[in-house]
Amino acid sequence: MSERSLRVRAFLDQQFLVVVVALVLLAGLGGWVTYTTHVDPGTTTEERPGPSWRTAAWFNHSATVTADNPVYPEGTTLRDRSIYFTEVTPVLTGEYVFTYEASESGDLDGTVSLKLIQRGIEEGQENTTVVWQTSKDLETASAESLAPGERMRVPFELDMNATANRTEQITERLGNPPGETQVLVRAVVDLQGSVNNQQVEDVRNYTLAVGLQGGTYRPTEMGSMTDRYESTQTVRVDRTYGPLRSFGGPALLLGSLVALGGLAYVRSQDRIELTPAERERLAFEDDRNDFDEWISEIQLPADAFDLPRAEAQSLSALVDFAIDTDNGVVEDPDEEAYYVVHDGYLYTYRPPAEPDGDQSGEESDATEAPEE
Repeated sequence: MSERSLRVRAFLDQQFLVVVVALVLLAGLGGWVTYTTHVDPGTTTEERPGPSWRTAAWFNHSATVTADNPVYPEGTTLRDRSIYFTEVTPVLTGEYVFTYEASESGDLDGTVSLKLIQRGIEEGQENTTVVWQTSKDLETASAESLAPGERMRVPFELDMNATANRTEQITERLGNPPGETQVLVRAVVDLQGSVNNQQVEDVRNYTLAVGLQGGTYRPTEMGSMTDRYESTQTVRVDRTYGPLRSFGGPALLLGSLVALGGLAYVRSQDRIELTPAERERLAFEDDRNDFDEWISEIQLPADAFDLPRAEAQSLSALVDFAIDTDNGVVEDPDEEAYYVVHDGYLYTYRPPAEPDGDQSGEESDATEAPEE
């Protein structure tokens, strides 16, 4: 049996109750972790995406060719162009479109008012100054019980020759103020109702800018103008745990119970308490480790074994004697035997054999010097 096994048994023999209590506590901890992880993990709250909805709006526009020209036949309709010619296509025909989408449900009443805004602005480094502005109503339309996906369309027409002339007249009457002029079609949308079972009361603006330059007018490409509305909701969910707790709890419980069972079994078989021989052997191992610096491995000459002998009861007693007499302790390189030669005597110590080993605890004559 190895020295480590002896020390483990000695510790368990001395601290048996402490070890049992510790294993019971570990089993209780493993049981609690297992129960709270797999049986009743409890709950916690999480923020999750709630109902959402979004609005979408855009302007369509076109112009019909009304004057003879070398490029487009009369009556041709030009649609969603980035540039139109004032003399050839003098009337801008447009349409404002509004719709919305909801993740659950919706029922909206909407009113759309279109206005024509003419103004002069001056761009600064940090802001824009409106120098002058005038507006007039174009069209107004309403819709009731607008469902998600349905579209509200509001048409309009602008005589761009008349609009350009009025813009020039205003700037002339104001003395040609600095800055640039703008023509805007602004849609004011007033919404009321409910979306995803939430009340909605909202007013929003969408604008189509039309630039005037050298006999042309240029609607600004706006694309689809969208606004998105997100919400979150707090939900209660079962707690989840990582693999360390998920597997560690059962492993701790099982390991503690197995250790308790094994400990009880070996205790019942009287396999923990050390025998006197094992205790003596363990005491020797302690002395051997403690006094290693006083021991040298040397082969004594044969005539040393002819000296009268004195037996020490322990390795520590032999080492103490060697220290007192200013000698060293010699360890036989061929067997476990320790000697001190002093004043014509051979002082010896033979450790007990290792339990279950081949050595015997009884003194042997094997160390006697061979006869010549």
